[in-house]
This record gives sequence, C-alpha cells and structure tokens, in this order.
Amino acid sequence: PAAGIARPRAPQARAMYAEERGMIPCTNCIIAVPQDKVYTVENFGSFIGIKEPGLSFAGPDLCGLCVSLKSLSTRVEQHIVEIATKTKDNVFVKAVVAVQMGVRLENAQDAVYKLDNVREQLESYVSNVVRAMIPALDLDEAFVKKEVMSGKIQEVLGPQMSEFGFTVHHALVVDLKVNADVVRAMNEVNRQNRLREASIMASEAEKIRTVRAAEAAADAKDLQGQGIAKQRAAIIEGLRASISGGDESQLSTEDISALLLTTQYFETLRDIGTRPTCKTYYLPNEDSDDLDAQIRSGLLQGQVCLEYMNSMSGAGGGSRRPQPEPQQQDMDSPPRSSTPPRRRRHDHGNETAEQQAQQAQQRQGRQRGS
Repeated sequence: PAAGIARPRAPQARAMYAEERGMIPCTNCIIAVPQDKVYTVENFGSFIGIKEPGLSFAGPDLCGLCVSLKSLSTRVEQHIVEIATKTKDNVFVKAVVAVQMGVRLENAQDAVYKLDNVREQLESYVSNVVRAMIPALDLDEAFVKKEVMSGKIQEVLGPQMSEFGFTVHHALVVDLKVNADVVRAMNEVNRQNRLREASIMASEAEKIRTVRAAEAAADAKDLQGQGIAKQRAAIIEGLRASISGGDESQLSTEDISALLLTTQYFETLRDIGTRPTCKTYYLPNEDSDDLDAQIRSGLLQGQVCLEYMNSMSGAGGGSRRPQPEPQQQDMDSPPRSSTPPRRRRHDHGNETAEQQAQQAQQRQGRQRGS
C-alpha cells in the first residue's frame, strides 16, 4: 500500500477465556470461583492447575506479578454459523447452523491454550460439511434432509472439537434462507400445481356427474319404454276384447295395428291441443288406398267446415246460412262447385270451405260404396 495510508486492522477474535483477579486487592493469592466457571492458574506464565468452584488458594503473589488467573464458562453455549452455498438446481441458499457445545472440565487446559478463535474453527468445520452435502441435493431435497445434514455435522464436529477441550452436544440446521424472489417463484409454482390439480378434480367430478346423469336418463328411458310397451299391450288386448265381443273370432295383426295407430293419433291430437303455445299444421294425404288417412282427412275437413259455419252464423246475427247439397259426380271426375261464378270473387273463402266439405262427403260415399 502507498505510504501514509493506514491499512484497516482485522477485528480481534474473542477468546473463550477471560482474565480474572483475586479476592484481595493487589494480590491473586486467594480466589473465589463461581459455580458456572473454572479458573486456570498460572505461575509466572506457566500453567499449574485448574481451580473448581469455591474458595481456593492460588499461591503466593505480589500485586499480581506471580499468579495470573483465567476463567472458562462451563455453561453450554450456542454458536450460530451461516454458510452460503448453491443447490444442485442452481439456487443459492444460506444454511443457518446452530452448534451447541461446552467445555470439558478434564480438558479445560486445551480449551484455553489450543484455540485462538473457536468461532472461526466452527465455521471451517461446518462449512466443509454443508458445502459437501447441499450441492448434491435439489432445493426441495435440501429442506427434507436437514436432519441428515445435522447428524453429519455433529459426527464431524464431535471428534474434531474434543481435541480442543470442547464437547459438541448438538449441531442443528435450523434454516435454509432463500432469496425472496425465489420463494415467491416457488410459491407460485406450488399455487399453479394446486390449481391444476383442482381443475383436474373438478373435471373428473363433472365427468362423473355427466356419466351418472346419462346412466340415469338411460334407465329412465328404459323404464319408460317398458311402461309404454305394457300400455300398448294392454290397449291391444282391450281392443281385441271389445271388438271381438267375447266370441271366438280373431282379429288380424293389421286390424289391431290400424286401430292402435288411430287411437294414438287422436291421443297425440289431444296432447297437442292442451298446449296453448302449440301450432299444428295438417297435411292431407290423397292416397286412396290409405283408409286411415282418408278418415283423418275427412274428420279434419269436417271440423274446419263446422268451425267456419259457426263463425258465419255468429257473424250473420244468428241466422244459419243453408249449405249446398253435395252433387253426385263420377268417382274419377273432380268435384264441381255449386257457387255461382259471379260470387266467387266475393265469397272465395266460402267456396273453399264448401268444396272441402263436398270432397269429404264424396270420399265417404265412395268408401261406403266400396
């Protein structure tokens, strides 16, 4: 360093012992040792013995020139050691190790005269063990294996510190300090994992609910189908019994199917009619071979005509308008209207209803004739 610039001095290490004085001023010949301490006695700088708690005579002394005293605490002391290192997944941590140790009375001389700074010696041994174990572990494993590291540290420190007159009672890894940003990141990772597990469990629950609902719907449909089948079977038996009248005549399958379809048709019309928001469109079937369709078409057309006549009679003050007689025509020729041509322009709606009524009556006549 440049001349005139003072170099900072390293701080003096704190020794484990302390200088003591005797009970009588200006002499150390008579001493009283406290219960939690032991004194080492030196005569002209040479160690001559250990004085345990109580009143003792250290030797002839003149103003402290002959006898000097040093005290050691027999209490168990705890030393906190912090070691910075890196884990296997490149996370920098600071391991906090608490070492609890005390002086061995039989080796108190070594505790006073062998070590200059106990703390530095502890840091060296603890750092050697911690930096050999943590870099081989991930961060999660390091937290899990703190007990293993504690046992390893105590195993190494015990024999080493016993050579210097100390007994290591416990060596505990009390904490692994991680940077706050790393802690937040780890918490966020755990949070996202928990959210993912919660989403998976919610999806599984929804899947189970959906499957159970589908199974319940399938069972309901199955039972409903069985009920409908039993209902139709009962209807068929009732129709067969009512038509046969108790005799031995048997109805064909086609006759029973036609009756059943007609019954279901009218039941459907009844169900539709009970719903106020329903609209029904009737599509007539002109198939001459379909007797059921002709019956339904005739009934519907007759109902339309009846409603129209009721509305016309109500509009005309209660007078009922006579309806034209149906004309006999050839079965292959189209029906002719009895309305005069000059009134078709004004009574087009009347003509349509009358034609429908005539066509329905003609079809019924043809069916009776056949």
